[in-house]
Parts: sequence; structure tokens; C-alpha cells
Amino acid sequence: MRYFFYFILLLTTFLGGCYPESLNYKPGWGTRWIEGTMLEENSNVLNTKGFIVVLEYYSNFIKFENESPLYAPKARLVFPEKKGSFHISFDLKATAIDLAFVASGYSLQRFRFRRQVGVGELRYDARLARSEVWKNEFLLQTGPFLENFILEQRYKMPDSQQLFLGNWLDNERKIFSEEKGN
Repeated sequence: MRYFFYFILLLTTFLGGCYPESLNYKPGWGTRWIEGTMLEENSNVLNTKGFIVVLEYYSNFIKFENESPLYAPKARLVFPEKKGSFHISFDLKATAIDLAFVASGYSLQRFRFRRQVGVGELRYDARLARSEVWKNEFLLQTGPFLENFILEQRYKMPDSQQLFLGNWLDNERKIFSEEKGN
């Protein structure tokens, strides 16, 4: 038992160098929580209210010959507190989690993490860069990405959150049309 404990300790120490600098973690048996802060690139609090699209992948244990296993995705939204801090639970049945940080006027930032033994809790500070071409980025990247969660029912996103996404997209488009009218 003592050697097993030393092995886990050595494993978590060895894996510590595999993560980006903005990611800190606490050792544990399995990842349960991801917490952090949504910040501007210069570490200031965001000027606008943002949200996080949480996409968890669940393994179906179906694998066809010479193909990779199938994963069933499930999406939800998380809204950070006023100062940008967030706390996301990582379902024990999920094998991976994908976070997309969205805020009006900022480039979309994504973070993906696969569950690993030895990592108990993650701390990730998302630093969003202000987009100089927000309208183009919204029309080509952010808008279609978010519309996918409204149109595709396979994500099983709650209706109230789909409604929020639709209203947010509509408000952004209204801002662009008002700018064009001036």
C-alpha cells in the first residue's frame, strides 16, 4: 500500500509539467471540480458579462472495428459571478470536458481536459483577448458555434439555456444592425 501511495505521488508530480501555465491542480483520485476566473488578457475583470459553455463527453462503450469509441456529448451553461469566478462540477461518469468561454467583444477561448487519475481539482484562469474584428469573428466563429447548441438536440441542453443563447445571439445581431444604420 505504501508503494502504491508513492507511485500516485510520483505520477502526479511527473504529470505536473504537462499542463499550460494558466492551469493549476490539486492531487486526488479523480477530477471533480474545475474552478477559476474569467479575466481580460491583462488580468483585469471583464467589462462585459460572459458565460461558459460546458460540454461533457460520456463514453458509450461502443467501438466499431478499426474505429474510435463513440462519445455522447451533453451541454450546459455556467454563468460566472460578478468578479468572473466560476465553479464547475465535472461529472464522474464523463470522460472529458470542453469549456468554451464567451463574452461580447472578446475572442472565443476553449479549454479541453480529459479525466486523469491523480488530478483532483483544477484551477484554470481564462484570459480572454479583446477582438478587434468582433463582428467578423462573431459571424464566422462564435455565432455558428453557439447556434449548434440550439439546433442540435443531441446536446440535451435545457430549454431555458437554449433560450438564453438565442436571446444573446439576437442582441449581438441587433447591435451590429444598429451600427450599420448609423
